[in-house]
Amino acid sequence: MEKPLVVRASPAEPPSTFKPLSFSWVLALFAVTLGMWIGLLAAAQVLLPSQIEVIDPDRKVWALGAVTAAGAVAAVLAAPLVGALSDRTRWRFGKRRSWVIAGTVFCALALLALPWQSSVIAVGICWTIVHGGVGGISAALCAVVPDRVPVDRRGTVFAIVGFAQPLGLVFGTLLVSGVSFRAGYPLVAVLVVLLALPYAFIGRDVPVLTHRTDQQEQPDQPTRAGKPRRPAPRRLIADAKALGPDFAWAWGGRFMAQFATSLATVYLLYFLRDEIRLDDPAQGVAVLSLMFTAGIIVVGLLVGRASDRAGRRKIFVIVAALLMAGGLTGMGLVSTWPVAVVAAAALGGGYGAYLAVDQALVTQILRSDSDRGKDLGVMNMAGSAAVAVAPLVAAGGVDLGGYTLLFLLAGAMAVLGGLLIQPIKSVP
Repeated sequence: MEKPLVVRASPAEPPSTFKPLSFSWVLALFAVTLGMWIGLLAAAQVLLPSQIEVIDPDRKVWALGAVTAAGAVAAVLAAPLVGALSDRTRWRFGKRRSWVIAGTVFCALALLALPWQSSVIAVGICWTIVHGGVGGISAALCAVVPDRVPVDRRGTVFAIVGFAQPLGLVFGTLLVSGVSFRAGYPLVAVLVVLLALPYAFIGRDVPVLTHRTDQQEQPDQPTRAGKPRRPAPRRLIADAKALGPDFAWAWGGRFMAQFATSLATVYLLYFLRDEIRLDDPAQGVAVLSLMFTAGIIVVGLLVGRASDRAGRRKIFVIVAALLMAGGLTGMGLVSTWPVAVVAAAALGGGYGAYLAVDQALVTQILRSDSDRGKDLGVMNMAGSAAVAVAPLVAAGGVDLGGYTLLFLLAGAMAVLGGLLIQPIKSVP
């Protein structure tokens, strides 16, 4: 028998909205998220750079930047699209679960195809499918938490699920660091599928809510005056305005935080090889990923829980941003292996705390229950857009001022990510 996970409804949300959670459901949510990140991050940190270095060693920095940017653009487009489709899905298999499984299949198939590609363009096409699939999975999974978890438990749940990203990074990089990319891609593809199976069987969605928390019309109904709805482009503009300034500030903060992390990690393998001159840079990436994960585990859950108990979000976000900035600045000013290890732990702690609290904050400023998948998809665009821009900015930064300029710029972006959260008025 499943042991229930006790939850309390927020005063702002009817208790009937939330069904009792179980540890098995939370673990299944964690597992599918872990598989998603293994598929993306193990490939992005080790396999993809190694493959591109074999295909085009002379232009590896710009080639990797272009491929990574193309994949991130696919994720930018997939996140709001899948989020909106999941809002409107009425399949018995589940409005969110259906899209999670579909994204998993696309991601796994593209990973299986990658080792057979021998040109940068072909690698880029496969990588856009991988990253686009991950963007769609993430949008659906982010919407599941506010679907099922009351507001005063979301910081904790997001912190638990947030462990999947660094664990996926560590486990994935350790797994593939000792094998060729031809063997590594199929290995992570199998894990993506296996870790999604528990959620496929028990990740049931809550029933579609019959009440609405705003005054918007149903998408397939006429307006109150009996007039047809606005054309799609004008409706999109109206939807963007309806999200409000608080959502815009949160979007900007998320973009900057992810931008900072992406600047620091996109060329990590090349940094360890060319700047610190490690004998085994792939193993070095795995060690730094382990320290990054340790920081998230120690700090992320503690801060997420503290934020829930205090009923406050913004102060925790800015402290997390400053911790990220400290680690990035240290790595930029002192390019040695011991400093890199400490900096990775600080960056992980700040990043884990930022994501746990920021995710909970965002769910509190959504405009309605019926559009939360689409709105969270738009929010996820911030992270994907940052990942798209970061490789090209990083390549230019390395050319202009080396890795010192790159990490100092990343630290400044982390501080800005915390400051952009402060003007939000609807959440303390």
